[in-house]
Amino acid sequence: MANRFDDQDMRKRVSLYFDKAMSKEDERAFLSDKDQDPHFVQLFNKEKTAREFIRNQVRRPSVSPDLLQNIRNICR
Repeated sequence: MANRFDDQDMRKRVSLYFDKAMSKEDERAFLSDKDQDPHFVQLFNKEKTAREFIRNQVRRPSVSPDLLQNIRNICR
């Protein structure tokens, strides 16, 4: 089965989906299209796994309260 979408289009749509930048109508169409193309499903699952890893495993350094207050003071 040939891919219905080119890779660039698929990657753009996957990013928009995970960034929650799609309308509900576009999201429904995306999920429908995703299930029809095995390559699309594979790309979707890779992106989902990568984002979950980053969200759950990568720790962000904390910022001291003094630094936050200094930034607020500068902005005023």
